[in-house]
Amino acid sequence: MKEIPKSYVRANQCVMVVLTVFSILLQNVSLLALTLLIVLLPLLFGPKANITFKVAKMLIKNVSNDETEAAELQRFNQTIAASLLGIALIVLLTTGHWFGWVLVGMVTVAASVALLGFCVGCFMYFQFKKMKYEMKK
Repeated sequence: MKEIPKSYVRANQCVMVVLTVFSILLQNVSLLALTLLIVLLPLLFGPKANITFKVAKMLIKNVSNDETEAAELQRFNQTIAASLLGIALIVLLTTGHWFGWVLVGMVTVAASVALLGFCVGCFMYFQFKKMKYEMKK
């Protein structure tokens, strides 16, 4: 299983929090679209397309002793974030309904909580794998 330095994952979470908070505060759909693009690129083209990882790699020099996170978990979390942000963008562009901002807020809260130490997506991933295992029995 491939591993990603935790500092890169944290940088990704920070960028997501900052961009989503500003898109909500400014009610800026373009900023939301930029956030979605940043989240979607690595899902479509792999971790090498992660803009945040590239910037973090330039800024953070010593990651050899850093804790790591499974790339599979990162991809799962990014998929959830991309799905919520994508649905939010569609809702906001088609209807302008406030529910779109609620979905963006969910991503903001999940990324903020992950920065504090509890990964909501990881918990969901574990529950999903546990349920899948139980169904095989």
